[in-house]
Amino acid sequence: MADYPVKWFSSDMGGAPVLGDTAAGDFIALLKACLVTGFNVTPVASATYEAESGEVLVTLTTGHGFKAWQVIEVSGADQESYNGQHRVTSIGSDWVRYVPDAAPSVSPATGTTIEIKTAPVGGWQVVAEDAENHRIALTRTDPTATDMTFIIENNGNEGDYSSGGEMVARVRVCDAFTDLDTYEQALEELWPASHRESVGPMWMLIADPFLMFWTPRYGAENKSGTVLMGDIDSVRPADAYHCVLTGIKSGSLAEWDTTSEQYYPEIADFEGESDHQGIARAHYQLPGAAQWRLAGLSTGFGELLDYPNPQTNGFYVSTGRLMVVEDSGLRGFMPGLLQPLQTSSAYAKAIIDNLPSFEGVPVLFWLSASSKLTGQPEVLLAWRLDTWRIA
Repeated sequence: MADYPVKWFSSDMGGAPVLGDTAAGDFIALLKACLVTGFNVTPVASATYEAESGEVLVTLTTGHGFKAWQVIEVSGADQESYNGQHRVTSIGSDWVRYVPDAAPSVSPATGTTIEIKTAPVGGWQVVAEDAENHRIALTRTDPTATDMTFIIENNGNEGDYSSGGEMVARVRVCDAFTDLDTYEQALEELWPASHRESVGPMWMLIADPFLMFWTPRYGAENKSGTVLMGDIDSVRPADAYHCVLTGIKSGSLAEWDTTSEQYYPEIADFEGESDHQGIARAHYQLPGAAQWRLAGLSTGFGELLDYPNPQTNGFYVSTGRLMVVEDSGLRGFMPGLLQPLQTSSAYAKAIIDNLPSFEGVPVLFWLSASSKLTGQPEVLLAWRLDTWRIA
C-alpha cells in the first residue's frame, strides 16, 4: 500500500476547520482535525477504474473542495483496491481522480456507503483533553519519536499584553506527563491561534508523524508566520531530546494591532534572534533547554538571488538540507523544509513536481514573514510532500 507520511492542509480546502479571531477552542479543533481525525467526509456517488490512465474516477457532489496533491482517504468499498489513502491527481467540479495501489477487480466499485475525506496526518494521538478549559495533550505513536507530550492551551488567551489585539495558544513540550495539571515542562511558547487584526483567515498546516509546521496569517501587517514543534533529524548518537519548539514574542512591544512592533517568528531569518527557538535539552542531554537556529545558504529564505535569475530566467531551490545549529555546533537537520533562493508571489501556494534535482517530488511553496522586524517582506518557504525522514 502506498505510504503518504506527509500531509498538508489549508483554510481553503473543503470542510476545513474554521479559525476565528475570538472563539476559544478553535485552534484545538483544527489540530485534532488535521492530525488525528481528518475532515470533509463526502459521500461517493460512483468510483470507476479507468484502465487506460490507471486512475480511479470518483464522482462526488458539486463543490466538494478537495485539491490536487492532497491526500484523501477512501472507505466503504467492497473492493479493497479502492480503499485507503491516495494522493489526488486531478479534480473537477464534481469529481476527483487518484491512482490506486493495484487495479481493482471490479469496476465500478460496490459498497453500501462509500466515502472519501481529507486524510489526517496520523501518528499523533490525544492522550488527555479538558474541553471546558480548552486544553489538550498530544503525543506521537511512533516508538522512535522522542518521548515528549505537547500540551496546547487555547482558552482565548490574549498573551502577555491583553490590550494589544493578540489571540494566542500556549504550547508546552513536556518530558514527563501525568495529566494536564501534572507534568515536567521542557519548553513553552506562544503560537498565533487566530487571524485577528489581519484581513481574514488564511492558514496552512503541514506535518508528518514526528513534526508539524503551522503558518497562519495574522496581525495588522497582514503577513503569515511559521512556527513548529516536533523532532528534528539529530546527528548526535542516542539523542533522546531532539524535540524543538518555536514561538512568537508577546507583550507591550509585540501588539498585533499595530504595524510598528514585532510579533512574527524568526524561523526564516538565519541571523535573527533565537530566543523563541528552543530544543528540549542541549546535546549533553542534562536537564535544561537550549536555543538553536537554522543555517543554510546566505542569511535566510528567498533572498539570495533576484527573481527571475538574470542569467537563466530561472527559479531555484537549494538542494542542501537545512542545518539546526545549537551553540555553534551541528545538532541535526530540519526535516521536510527546503530553502527557496528567490521569492515571487507567483509561487505562493503552488505545488511543483519538476524542480531541478527534485524531479518527481512534489514541493509546496508558501509565503511567510522573513523576520520579526516590522516593514519586512514575506519570503517563500517550501516543503517536500513525499517523505521527511531518511532511513
